[in-house]
Amino acid sequence: MSSAAARITAETTVGEVMTTDLVTLQMDDTLRLADDMMNLAHVRHFPVMQGDKLAGIINQVDLLHASMASLIRHPKDSPREALGAVAVKDVMSPANTVTAETSIFTAARLMVERNVECLLVVEEEKLVGLVSRTDLLRELTKT
Repeated sequence: MSSAAARITAETTVGEVMTTDLVTLQMDDTLRLADDMMNLAHVRHFPVMQGDKLAGIINQVDLLHASMASLIRHPKDSPREALGAVAVKDVMSPANTVTAETSIFTAARLMVERNVECLLVVEEEKLVGLVSRTDLLRELTKT
């Protein structure tokens, strides 16, 4: 292991590389809103909230699969109409969470083991950030 990797293992935590400026969705929001927000905000993952409590996550892949299924069920609808008929809660996935103190290597291992693109960061049951594979790769490739 290189000295840079050793430094990262010993010192770098999820809290240092996570995104804290989060855009969230509510469980009753529609997939049309999720699609619009993904396109406008240029993000791929949205934490889903039930009030102020974390309920799950939705990402681009979930949205794509749900929109295809909705179009099959409603072939006469436009894609936007089909997306407007499905609530986020019907397609969201359970949230995979870590704390800000989690090492980035542990976070990376969890992402691989669970086959997820991001982890939500919580402190005392409150959502405080999101760390993606891109965030981790960016940090791990610093020289």
